[in-house]
Amino acid sequence: MDGALVKLLEDGIARIDGNLLSGKVPGRLARLYDEISLFNPQYGLVNASGEELVVRHILDCLAPVSLFRESDRPGLHMADLGSGSGLPGLVLASVFDGWNITLVERMGRRAGFLRNTIAVLGMTGHVQVVQKDLSEVRDSYDIVTFRAFRHIQDIIADLDRILVPGGKVFSYKSSEENIREELEVISSYGGCAFGHTVEDYCVPMLDATRKMLILSKPLMT
Repeated sequence: MDGALVKLLEDGIARIDGNLLSGKVPGRLARLYDEISLFNPQYGLVNASGEELVVRHILDCLAPVSLFRESDRPGLHMADLGSGSGLPGLVLASVFDGWNITLVERMGRRAGFLRNTIAVLGMTGHVQVVQKDLSEVRDSYDIVTFRAFRHIQDIIADLDRILVPGGKVFSYKSSEENIREELEVISSYGGCAFGHTVEDYCVPMLDATRKMLILSKPLMT
């Protein structure tokens, strides 16, 4: 990562949460950028490079960190579905050392990339890869997140199945229309009655709307 991109990344982190500059986060995210850039031509991890990769992908994943922090507690279990390039899972793992984070990725080469990158970032103690389709995942999680994953109608039953009572789903969104469509699916779902909120968040250096759709699974009564 060249000096200009390091400055761009650090400026973005400072605008999201200046406290993150004093820890491991800047170095980890810079190394994540390097790993994605190195393997992207071979694996087709993300359709971006340079400043676009920093702003539209890495900082975009980090920007709503305050929403995740509201659920923060030691030992929390989180799954990133369709992790691919580790976005957002490895970005969040760079912040939350106390969480047990699972990257779910069914494609073998991308799962291999994730395992290698976890080692390079020094996060083998709290991050693991599960090479399975979502339908094959059997563990339960306090938080489930995804970005540019499958349509909600195809995964809502699986989300219900793997999310613990009281757990939350964090779905990164850029389109209000897509959110409306997904809320219609959620309201007609025959399983648990998910609660929902939609939160805006800002990505430094990006003039575009970003939203987080948060689903809450009710506690058992």
